[in-house]
Amino acid sequence: MKTDTILITGGATGIGFALAEAFLDKGHTVILCGRREHTLREAQKKRPALRVKVCDATDASGRDG
Repeated sequence: MKTDTILITGGATGIGFALAEAFLDKGHTVILCGRREHTLREAQKKRPALRVKVCDATDASGRDG
């Protein structure tokens, strides 16, 4: 089975988190990017396989690295 790495911005809650869970359940690697570290960590507690990164996609410096 082919797996992909998926980046979801603002995906620590709501529809984004539901998508992240669906992709994880299919065996994909999922990275969540968001501004609030505490919500990212809460999502990661629920689904430890998630990779998380604090960033602000609206700020050019937040899109680097």
